[in-house]
Amino acid sequence: MISDVDVRAFAPASIQGIVNTWNAAAGDRFPLRERLFRQNTVDDPHFDPAGCAVAVDARTEAVIGFAVAKVARVPLGADGLRADRGWISMLAVTPRYQRRGIGMRLLDAAEAFLRRRGRRRFVLGSDPAHFFPGVPDDPGPLGFFAARGYALRGDAFDLRRPLDAYQTPLVVLQALAANPGVEVRPLRPGEEASLLAFLDATFPGRWRYTVARYLDAGGAIGDIMGIVTRAEVLGFAHLFPPDASWIGPSVAWAMPTDDAPARPGRAGGLGPMGISPAIRGRGLGLVLLDRSVLHLRDAGATEAYIDWTVLLDFYGKLGFAPCRRYRHGERCLAD
Repeated sequence: MISDVDVRAFAPASIQGIVNTWNAAAGDRFPLRERLFRQNTVDDPHFDPAGCAVAVDARTEAVIGFAVAKVARVPLGADGLRADRGWISMLAVTPRYQRRGIGMRLLDAAEAFLRRRGRRRFVLGSDPAHFFPGVPDDPGPLGFFAARGYALRGDAFDLRRPLDAYQTPLVVLQALAANPGVEVRPLRPGEEASLLAFLDATFPGRWRYTVARYLDAGGAIGDIMGIVTRAEVLGFAHLFPPDASWIGPSVAWAMPTDDAPARPGRAGGLGPMGISPAIRGRGLGLVLLDRSVLHLRDAGATEAYIDWTVLLDFYGKLGFAPCRRYRHGERCLAD
């Protein structure tokens, strides 16, 4: 009965119940580990416990649903606080409690939090430390949000390719030969300032913010592939080898859960990635991608993932193909 369900504020003791709820509802496609949930919520500077609503069966005290909403609490680089929007990061209800209005109550709570923070545009996914770039292309969640007035449009994709048979294509070797004096290699300690200066000039918003946060947290500079010429960084690709301490969004759903560690393959991830306008059109983007794939394979990855992209043709040149699809979703309050 709906009357037997309480919607409460987040408490740390509910984390395991939240993870169990998610895995019961969506763990077959998106297996959630407690470490990933903590990294992207309670350890994220944008997380506010007031934005996490938890549904509890009042008879058993079991967590049966939750919703996480966020607003930017620190500037996202040059993008600032994005005061025009708030995000609904994730929402789930345990399957046997679904279709009782609990999901609607949780969405109401998430939207109410965003309204209290002055937000009038509610965006599904794509939040800082995001789990998803949008809504997974599945009739259930798409229908749920469409019924609540969310506009769903456009596509974004996660890509994958196995690495066992990968070979550097001739076009990459030709581009390397045509660009003498350009190094494409893992960045080295001491090159952090040059990397951040490049990002300030070329990608000063969220990408700059994300990379700086990674470095400030002790992330390895050697897991950032760089295009370097005359000691100046002119391109980058952020890589996540299988044993990386930081769970990149590209590998968030490609790794085992805490209670099911024995899955085949070892995933590596890539992204974001970009180069300076000054060197575009010279084939160096493919060189950067190729060197990144080789770096991940050398680090023990048997498959590589790229998240949140529409550049299917570019990545397809090195054999990446879509493995997951998302739709952008948002709702704007009337003035």
